[in-house]
Amino acid sequence: MFLKRHLPASILLLTLISCCSANAQTEGQSPPVVLLNQEVRVAALPSIVADSRSESDVMTASVAIAVMDAEICCGRRSALEDRTGSARSLKELGEKLRGKHYLDSGSSIVIADQYWPGESVNADVIVNTLMAQRPLIMHWNGHFYVVCGAVFDEYRYSDGGDAHVVHKLLLIDARFSDHSRFTVFNRETDDWGKVSGLLALVITR
Repeated sequence: MFLKRHLPASILLLTLISCCSANAQTEGQSPPVVLLNQEVRVAALPSIVADSRSESDVMTASVAIAVMDAEICCGRRSALEDRTGSARSLKELGEKLRGKHYLDSGSSIVIADQYWPGESVNADVIVNTLMAQRPLIMHWNGHFYVVCGAVFDEYRYSDGGDAHVVHKLLLIDARFSDHSRFTVFNRETDDWGKVSGLLALVITR
């Protein structure tokens, strides 16, 4: 494998070897094709700013950005109007949003949630979710952020397996509307231990 034993835990947490390549590279197998500093971004996210810098308002604004649909969240008469601000954690937020909801038009949606505690998040989750054009919500150092992109290396193996190493997470901070709105979690300099978890929402109409 390309992983080195002396890598710190914060790097290992953001590194995934897929099941097809989980075992050490066998003798004689071709080395992987390495694509360095790849970037993925979720396009056309709404420029929503929290009503205040309170945790509940920032959480609500982050959900509104992540679902990318004002009819769903979180203005007046939206499907999730009363379901976001009272959650005390990302995990609880996902539980509150899970299930069937009705839009003002009368049609319905179903929300599925997937929560990962910080210690169980891996690069495959992050990259694949962003590749599908779905942002994630992240709780880092006591604040909520929308993960809108990532910078990563991709390792493609001859047996069809692959691996990702995430270097940076590109974040939106809904507390701000100026240059402070866009920030970066840098794996090399920031402490992954301060990330309590990530939440993904999948909406089916």
